[in-house]
Amino acid sequence: MKKKGWLFVLPWSPETIGGVSVVVVELCKAINRNSQYKPYILVEDWSAKRPEIIEKSDYIEIKYRLRSYSSVFGREKISFLLHYPLTLFTLLKIVKKYNIQVINPHYPSLSIMNLLILKVLIKKIHFILSFHGGDLSDIINKKNDFKTWHFIFAHVERVISCSQGMSQRLTAIFPQITAKSEYIYNGISSHFFMPTRARLKSVKCQLPNKFILSVGTFEYKKGQDTLIKAFAVIAEKFKDISLVLVGRTANELPSYKQLTKKLLLEDRIYFYENVQPEHMIHFYSKAHLYVSSSREEPFGMVMLEAAALHVPVVASKTDGGCEIIENNVNGKLVDIGHVIELTERITELLADSKKREFIATNLFKKAKYQFTWDKALKKYLPEN
Repeated sequence: MKKKGWLFVLPWSPETIGGVSVVVVELCKAINRNSQYKPYILVEDWSAKRPEIIEKSDYIEIKYRLRSYSSVFGREKISFLLHYPLTLFTLLKIVKKYNIQVINPHYPSLSIMNLLILKVLIKKIHFILSFHGGDLSDIINKKNDFKTWHFIFAHVERVISCSQGMSQRLTAIFPQITAKSEYIYNGISSHFFMPTRARLKSVKCQLPNKFILSVGTFEYKKGQDTLIKAFAVIAEKFKDISLVLVGRTANELPSYKQLTKKLLLEDRIYFYENVQPEHMIHFYSKAHLYVSSSREEPFGMVMLEAAALHVPVVASKTDGGCEIIENNVNGKLVDIGHVIELTERITELLADSKKREFIATNLFKKAKYQFTWDKALKKYLPEN
C-alpha cells in the first residue's frame, strides 16, 4: 500500500536562505524518521506551467505555477478563474499520484485558494496552515482580502503559529479561529549539538578573534541598527571585541553600512551576506556572545542555534525572546529598541565570564531537550 503523502507548500524554493525554509526541510526529515507519511514540497514557481518533479534526499519537490486570488474583482481574480479548471485538474493528479492526505502551506498567501478548493472537493484531506510572522503582517496590510481569509480559515482544520504571542495576535484579528488555532515551537537541528571538526573547518571564512554575533535578514524589524549603536559604546570599553552581522541581503543593509562608517567602526563591524545555513555552525562556534536586537521576532530559531554551541544570549523582548529566554536564568532580556539597556546587558556579560557560562549552560539544556523537530512533528501530526 502506498505511503500517505504530506504536501508542504512554500512560496519559494526550500533551498532559499531563511528560517521558514529550514522549518519545512527539518519537518520533512522528522517525517522520514518518525511517521507513516512521505514528505513532498510544492514550490510556487511561476516559470513551471506544468509540474516539475525533482527527487531530493529528504523530500520530493514539485514546482508548479499557482495564481493568486483576490477578494476584489479585477485582473488577478479573472486570471485565477480562467485558469483554475486546468490548475484543479493538475492538482487532483498530484494528490492522487502521491496519495496526499495532508496539505500544509507555510507562509501562506492567497494562492493557497488553489489548494483549498481542492480540499473542499476531497473531504479526506487534512488542511493545516502554518504562520511564521511576515505572512501575518502581509494579511494585516491587505485588509481588502480579509473576506477571502475568513473563507480560508473556515475550511481548514488547524491554524498553527510558531509562538504563543503570534497565535494570540492572529486570533485577535480572526477570533472565529480560536478553537482551531495553536502554537508549535520550532526545533533545532541535532547537528548543531554535535558539530564535527571537519564541518567546522569546511568553511573558508576569516572571522575576528573575539566577536559578538547577530544573525538576521538586514531589514528594519531585525533591529541591527540598535545593536550597532550599542556596540559604538561597547567598542570603547572593550578594545578586543568585534561585531559580526550575518544576514540575507535586504533594503536596510546600505543604511547599516553607512551608520557603521559614520560611527568610525568599519574596522570593528563585519557584514556577512547570504551565508548558507550549513555554514552557520562556523560562526556560532567562534562567537563570544549572541545578540538578538529584533523589533519583531515571532520565534527566533537563531537564538537556539547559538545556545546549542554554548553561546550566551542577549535578546530583546519579542515573542521569541520572551518565550525562549528567562531573564537572568538562561539569558538576558532587554526592552525593544532600547540602546542604553542593550549596551548595559552586553557590557555586563562581557565583563563576567561566570555569568556567561551560567546562562549559556542553562539555555543549552533547554534548547537540547525542549526544542526538537521530533517533538514539533508529534504535535503537527493529525489525530486519527
